Amino acid sequence: MDSHVIASTPEGVIEAYRRFRSADTSMRERVRDTTAMSENELRMIQFLVEAEKEGREVKPSELTRHLGISSASTTALLDRLERAGSLERVAHPTDRRSILISATSSGHDKVTSTVGAFDSRLQELSSILSDEARRSIVAFFDSLTDAADAVASAQPAA
Repeated sequence: MDSHVIASTPEGVIEAYRRFRSADTSMRERVRDTTAMSENELRMIQFLVEAEKEGREVKPSELTRHLGISSASTTALLDRLERAGSLERVAHPTDRRSILISATSSGHDKVTSTVGAFDSRLQELSSILSDEARRSIVAFFDSLTDAADAVASAQPAA
């Protein structure tokens, strides 16, 4: 059967989604192996890199909220990443009780050379789409997200 015909069916969309999920999982495993970081460590450094690009300062409590983990888990991640040279803690310039967290150049390089390469390719692919195609894709992903959230939040039947 012609791949365009298959792609135009609901089954074709589902199969394409499954291929993407498989490739994404494999890519993330390779990134974790390459960087020697856990998923949450990568997410933490990515968050810090993005905050730096936006000129935002980051406190540990923001990382806790972003990752959806406990303060104790955040502290353990911060300790591990600081020992590895991927981030640094600095005193807040105006609040002596607070610290700020930032990615070091080493942490920045680990993330941008791996995850950043995929993000750049994603940007390229997105930029060649028409506005209408982008709107359709965003609507599809929003609906897919809503479906996943609905299943994740559903209470199991008693």
